[in-house]
Amino acid sequence: MESSIQETRTRVTSFHEQSLNVLNAMMSREWNKEEGEGEGVVERKGGSMLGAIFILMNAIMGASILILPCSFGHIGIITAVIMELFVVFIGYISHMILAGAVDRFDGANYQDLMGKVCGPTAQLLSQLGLILYFFTLSCASHITMGDQAVKICELADGIVDSSEGEHWYCNRRFLIPVGSMTLIFPLIWVRNISSFSYVSVFSVFSVFYIVAAIIIDYYKLDLPLEDEILMPDVGILPIMQYLPVFTLGFQCHMTSVPLYYELHNRSVSRYTVVILITSCLVFICYMLAGVFGLMTFGVNVDPDILIDYSSKDGLMTVARGAISVSVIGSCPIFIYLGRGAIDDTVVQLAGKFNRQLERNTEKRRVVILLIWHFLSLTLAILTSSFGTVLQLVGSIAALFMLFFPGYIAWVESRDGNRGYQVLGAILMAIGMFMFLWTIIFNIYQIATGAG
Repeated sequence: MESSIQETRTRVTSFHEQSLNVLNAMMSREWNKEEGEGEGVVERKGGSMLGAIFILMNAIMGASILILPCSFGHIGIITAVIMELFVVFIGYISHMILAGAVDRFDGANYQDLMGKVCGPTAQLLSQLGLILYFFTLSCASHITMGDQAVKICELADGIVDSSEGEHWYCNRRFLIPVGSMTLIFPLIWVRNISSFSYVSVFSVFSVFYIVAAIIIDYYKLDLPLEDEILMPDVGILPIMQYLPVFTLGFQCHMTSVPLYYELHNRSVSRYTVVILITSCLVFICYMLAGVFGLMTFGVNVDPDILIDYSSKDGLMTVARGAISVSVIGSCPIFIYLGRGAIDDTVVQLAGKFNRQLERNTEKRRVVILLIWHFLSLTLAILTSSFGTVLQLVGSIAALFMLFFPGYIAWVESRDGNRGYQVLGAILMAIGMFMFLWTIIFNIYQIATGAG
């Protein structure tokens, strides 16, 4: 069970932000900002509410939806629903804290907001976290692309059946660099991240397709419902082990800041509608995928549910292709965001040594992109799984979802609203607990040899 838990949470970390597509489409600082006449409304040329919903859904959902049936199977459907609702609730609070801070301090992105509210040290820490986080996700995107390509290639190879064993063109060490250089490498040079807006829509509908395929396959098999999947007899430990899974599954707060910053006629009330609609749609998709996937294969469902389906299943073959394209589209976004965080860090550190550097110079941009891409490609070729490393890095997500927003609320209210300060402290405590719990659990896995 512990091995399955580790694999599940590894996949969540790899994918949970898997489609941050277009996420900084709203980060362009050239757009003009004017104070609107309405209270709390900022008029600007920016994204629509519908576009914001698609972008956030794309940031939240992705291939991480494939591990939900396994998560539901270990703690039961009822417990999983309660945990998801809890994560949605605290995630909504964090979104509102960040949106309010953007209005008051005009932070263009997550690290910029941290610097303006909490100071340069907090900004530097958030930038370093972002770099590590997005680099790991870009590596995981290469791995996922290779794994899905291998499965599709093996299917084709089985149809040809020209010889026994694996052909050289079905080897992941061949497929990953070929796919990376032909599909991902050309996209990392795009300057205007809004060019990926169509990828966001496609990724969301790809997830819709996967959910529908899971439901259709369940009814095709006409399987009976097992009583134990509703509320199995589990202790508090399995529940606590899977809480990070659901937290990571709803984490998109790094997207939220630049998205709200460039929202057309932005206001907290308008963004509340965006968050509520997004959360409801994602919750429904997660519920349907988790419940019907679990009812199809039972508690022994694989952490990647697509593996349990026959290679001859046409619906799921298309699903594998959809996930692959979604991951390919997300990797350039991770590289874009990571490059921006590196550039900000270089400029900030240079300032500490009394050196003034210009931001986003062409030479530095090219060097960062080349090193980032080829280093992540190399690591993806050398390993098929990041295992415990990915889990440890994934714990950073709890910091960006809960701890840092809580710290913003706590800093803002130190001389004011006592209730707001308490709220900030609670979010900080939950976020730090999630972070430390993940680390301690993985150390335990290593020490006991369970991983």
